[in-house]
Amino acid sequence: MLKSRSRSTGSESSSHSEFVRQLPDNWLRTDTILAVVVAFVSVLSLQALRLTTILEDTNVDIVTAQVFSLAISALLVLYRRFPVIIVTVFTAMIFAGSLTAASEFYSVLFVGFMTIYAVGAWVSNRRVAFWVRFATVTLQLVGSILLVVLDDEAAEISEEALQNVDTSEVLYFLVTSVILSCAFYISACYFGGQAWHRARQRWKLQKAHDELAAANEKVANAAVHAERIHIARELHDVTAHHVTVMGVHASAARRLLETGRDTDSVIEQLEHIEASSSQAVQELQTMVYTLRDQDGSSEPLPDLSQLHQLVEQANSTRQSASFEISGKPTEVTAATELTLYRVAQEALSNTRKHAGEDVQVKVQLHYDPSGITLSVLDNGKVYDPDANGTGTGVQGMKERVRAVDGTLEYGPRTPYGWKVVVRVPCTAPSES
Repeated sequence: MLKSRSRSTGSESSSHSEFVRQLPDNWLRTDTILAVVVAFVSVLSLQALRLTTILEDTNVDIVTAQVFSLAISALLVLYRRFPVIIVTVFTAMIFAGSLTAASEFYSVLFVGFMTIYAVGAWVSNRRVAFWVRFATVTLQLVGSILLVVLDDEAAEISEEALQNVDTSEVLYFLVTSVILSCAFYISACYFGGQAWHRARQRWKLQKAHDELAAANEKVANAAVHAERIHIARELHDVTAHHVTVMGVHASAARRLLETGRDTDSVIEQLEHIEASSSQAVQELQTMVYTLRDQDGSSEPLPDLSQLHQLVEQANSTRQSASFEISGKPTEVTAATELTLYRVAQEALSNTRKHAGEDVQVKVQLHYDPSGITLSVLDNGKVYDPDANGTGTGVQGMKERVRAVDGTLEYGPRTPYGWKVVVRVPCTAPSES
């Protein structure tokens, strides 16, 4: 398995990430097994050569050749961990083996290929990887030519047989050697570079996947946060309104009992409390059903058709509320209706808590071709919603109105009182 990490460079911005190819977890065991296999094959190859006269003709000592082959094979244990050092040691060793005639062909070719391949596949600095491979190939090619030229025996043979040498055979030998050598080195460099680029592409895909997963997590967290705010707003609107209504009517019933008024007035106030509590429970159940996303039937959320009942609940011995509709009703989305209902509910709740006694409240709903205007006006005392409360209700109204592209205006009236005015555009619900 490939691993990658990000590393900041001094010449680049801190936000830029550079791919660094990491070794797999089992690299040491794998490379050790490879080294043992190559060493075993090289020893068998040398033992097979003892059956021929090649070792005697080349004056190669079998023990020295086997030790050299084992040493060359041992380089594979760390060829991926320290590719630059291993390729340098390998180059020095093949020069020493050529001078002492202690080389074994198969292990040298395989280990040479793997060391050059490793530089291209595992060196993180690509500039260093290029120049190390270029220097290694150049040294090995030039060194091989120099060893042949400086070989005294080869020079003597060349002088004696110079008259009988066929030029075409020499040319064929040289061209074949050059082609094979170039194919050997080019393939090692090419496959090493391809291994690096494939690993880098996998790293890019993994990085993009991680970034997408992080973005999805942020979106999910934002959705959860928004839903929590929505739930908190709904709970606040439901509980604040109905609890306030129950508190007002309970206070009125207590005063009626203290003054010895008739029981009919007390019963009327208690009926208001009962109706408000029942409606609060019903709306809370509707919210629970909506959150659970059950298939079973549930009561719909409030809309403008229930605005008249909401205003009637605001009537009490301390405050009187009236409701007025003007203009031609226009069909709007359910979200818009719920927003207008909740704003009226919050405004009436604030009026009961802060406007004082003997207050008249007017709720007006006006339709026109371009939009709907909801006004909640009272003639009570001016109050500061932030100073007199938590400010959660006003903030909830702002968020609701903003969500349906509407405008909210609230503040003191002239000469006295308080107003809440909402203006929302008439956007008909889309047909499914």
